[in-house]
Amino acid sequence: MNNKHRNLGSDKASALARSYSPLLYFSRLKQLIQSVNPEVDLSSFNKYQLHSHINSILLGNYSGEEVIKYQIAKKYLNIDTIGGFELKVRNSRADFVSINGVSKCYEIKTQLDNLSKLPKQVVDYKAVFEYNSIILDKKHLPEALNILPQTFGIYSIEKGRLKTLRQPTKNTDLCSKSQLGLLTVKELKNYFGSSRDEIDDLLKHLKPTTINKVFKTILKARYAQRWNFLKTHQHQILPIDFQFFFSTQESPSLLYQKDF
Repeated sequence: MNNKHRNLGSDKASALARSYSPLLYFSRLKQLIQSVNPEVDLSSFNKYQLHSHINSILLGNYSGEEVIKYQIAKKYLNIDTIGGFELKVRNSRADFVSINGVSKCYEIKTQLDNLSKLPKQVVDYKAVFEYNSIILDKKHLPEALNILPQTFGIYSIEKGRLKTLRQPTKNTDLCSKSQLGLLTVKELKNYFGSSRDEIDDLLKHLKPTTINKVFKTILKARYAQRWNFLKTHQHQILPIDFQFFFSTQESPSLLYQKDF
């Protein structure tokens, strides 16, 4: 990456991140780059190179959710697991989850965030996932330690990378009703032969361990296609764009060339 970008400043980097999208026109991508570095010569750049240049700037100067989600996702892309972004969990939304033999949840709190929602998020995630972690800017650490249970893992964000401060331990406070409540009508029908009105009957007749096992199977099936698309195309997808391609399953080679 060009040395001029190494100390871009958090305000400019944040503004660039807010304005950037994989769907931007060629001309708009050039404008964004020149807004943070007016002197750069982009005359020989194609559209993919413009996307790549912006990704490099953000990776070197920005510690927002897009960068952190990329760091988490790449940990799981080459192992036997299924991952997913933005899972609605009761009244919260988990930033990233992974499911294989166990279920894991990650919540992100960047420098721009506050911890006002964290107590509620802790309750929601403990009800559903076996291992829970928070990834935070170090400024949040003292307050977070007063909120998080000992079972929660803690990772810090340092120069866009993750550093382990505390490993998560297994959560034993799962709530079967909450797990069933996350499932769609179709999932309840296909895996339990039940409707949403029959959840109380399932709770009476099935062990919590059975519900948890099927719950993980359902989440793996829900995310498998999108996650496998990301795995297959990971070397064609730029880091900041991981969640976009997970959600849309657009062709990276086509999108990075097409001028919308």
